[in-house]
Formats: sequence, structure tokens, C-alpha cells
Amino acid sequence: MKLLQLYYFKALAEREHLTATAAELYISPPSLSAAISRLETDLGVPLFDRVGRNIRLNDKGRQFYDHVKLALDELDKGFDELQSTAAWNRNLSLRVATSTHIIWEKPFADYICKHPHVAFSHRSLSLDQLLDSAETSPYDFIITHFTDLPSAEYDSRVLIPDDCPGLIVWQHHPFASLDRISLAQAKDEPFVALSKGFSMRKYFDLLCKKAGFQPKIVAEADYSLRARLVKNEYGIALSTRTGAESIYLSGLKFIPLSEPVDTRVQTLFWRKDRKLSPQAEVFRDFLTEYFASPAAEALNPSI
Repeated sequence: MKLLQLYYFKALAEREHLTATAAELYISPPSLSAAISRLETDLGVPLFDRVGRNIRLNDKGRQFYDHVKLALDELDKGFDELQSTAAWNRNLSLRVATSTHIIWEKPFADYICKHPHVAFSHRSLSLDQLLDSAETSPYDFIITHFTDLPSAEYDSRVLIPDDCPGLIVWQHHPFASLDRISLAQAKDEPFVALSKGFSMRKYFDLLCKKAGFQPKIVAEADYSLRARLVKNEYGIALSTRTGAESIYLSGLKFIPLSEPVDTRVQTLFWRKDRKLSPQAEVFRDFLTEYFASPAAEALNPSI
């Protein structure tokens, strides 16, 4: 007795029409008739009554059908479950864009290690790209300052409400002994700034304007080169408290600003017109809990 014979029997028992059942199974009527005859021979009993061109399930056939249907339905259910699991695993992907990567490297790494089955991808976007729907469309989430995206198009959740600004200097810089500093005190210092187009560069320009001076920018760079130049004592830089905790800025001194104190509101965005997948909801809740933890609060005390 073979599994295929049971599928053929079930189909024929439900239709009781040899030609129509054969067409449904994409086999010839003689092939179906032969398969059923072999099954009856294996069982030692007839399952159908044949009267001329008509075929009818008999009592033994009905008894056998109940068991076959139960068994095949269970097999089909198991197959569907496995197929659904396979499709779920294939679709377990998460795409995240940020305006800066240095803040998010540790939580992202923690998430990936805890959810190795999710295909995680990340990209940093410039301000122009953040406002281009073609650039942002592929991403489940975008994380940036709360004013960088149009709120009408996105739902959002604040992750860090008060990421305070500060200066980044080398350990032996004259400012390094200070616990707090006004940005205006650094108006004559050489600054290593991020390149134009970064969200943090817009923030830097805004704070300098509020402090009443035009900064002396000696170099424009990305995050890694900026950190290297400060470590080489080429100039100082502006960061936030959370950014200062990144591996890029390790070994440097962070001095919180006493003024201006416009904090960065680090915000998680997702499109209002798109339903979040289950793994996206898990990721959103993971980041929320991550930055609500005591350890995260210690990194970002309110000022």
C-alpha cells in the first residue's frame, strides 16, 4: 500500500466518478482504475461497487474512507504548517535606516545576537535621503532626530528623549578637566565637523548659531575620521552623551554643554500606511525596553 494510492482512493471516494476524478488528478482513467484495484488487492476487500459505467463506495469503502481521510488530513495539516514555517523563516527580515550608526551599534548587535533567525540589514541615510520616499520606502524603521521626518506620514516612538549635547576633546585638552562648558567658550577652538548632509551636522550648525558664533571648522568628515582627527588632537568635536559612549569615541572626554542645551530626541519612525510585521513589533519593543533600562538611563541622565 502506497501513500499515492490512498490519495487516489480519497479523491475517487469523494467524487464517485472515475473519469472526472482522473482528470482532477491529472492521470488517465485506466491508471486510476489500476491504482484502486491494486489497493483493493492489498486490502483483500473491494472498496467500490461497480455497476456498468457507475462506481459507488460500498460499506467497507466508507469504513476505510473515514480512516484515510483522517490520516491524510493530518498529513496535509502537518505539510501546511511546515510550509508556513518555511515561508515565515524566508520572510524574517528587518531593514532599519538611521541618520547615524554610532548610537545604535550596541543595541543592534544585542538584538541580532538574541534573534539570529532574523535577516537584519542597516544603512545610514543623509538628510536629503530621509526626505526622499524612494530612499526610505524599503525600510521597516528609521531612527533619527524627531524633526528630521514629516510626522504626518509616520508613527513614532521616542527612544531617547534627552540626548544631551557636549564637546568631545582629547584627554589632555585644556577643557578636559571641566565638568560642564558653554559652547560659546569654545568659539575660538578648531572644530572637526561632520560633513554637510548629516543630521548631526545640522544640529551642530544650529547649536553654534544659538551660541552666537561661526565655528572654525578645520575638517569635515564622517564619524570614524572625525573621531580619529580628535584623537590626533587636530580639533575638537560636538557629540551627544549617547554618541560619546560609542566605540569610535572611546578614550576621549565628553563635556556636557551648559548652554545651549537643546537635546536630541532620538526617535523610532515607521510609516503609517504600512502594517508592522511581527518581527518588526518585536524589534520596536526591544529598543523601547533597551533604552528604558537602568543601564541606558545611566548613560543619558536628564539635564
